[in-house]
Amino acid sequence: MLKITVVNEEGTTRMKLEGKLAHEWVREAETAWTALLAMTQNAEVVVDLLGVSFVDDEGNKLLAAMRHAGAELMGGGPFMSALIDEIEDAEIAASEDMEREQAELAPDAAGKAAGSPRN
Repeated sequence: MLKITVVNEEGTTRMKLEGKLAHEWVREAETAWTALLAMTQNAEVVVDLLGVSFVDDEGNKLLAAMRHAGAELMGGGPFMSALIDEIEDAEIAASEDMEREQAELAPDAAGKAAGSPRN
């Protein structure tokens, strides 16, 4: 079972999850997340995971998508802290990979600006 509560605070919207983010409850959380995004245009979103006791693979993917969309993941305890760190580390690594790929694909701006020929 999963309890989902949305609390609007000044400048922040908090989506509080309690229980197990697994199986059919992942779809329920995803539906609530999609609705929340449609309503909170510019507010900071915090996903409160302090009451979550278990996350399956699909739940992990949903949390990663939430983080990628800009939500702050907040949790406590060794399990949830490690999961949040793993998601954030993957987000940073993906961002660094994208920057590196863009740098490799970009033409040599310094050479073009100086008008130096390429051989």
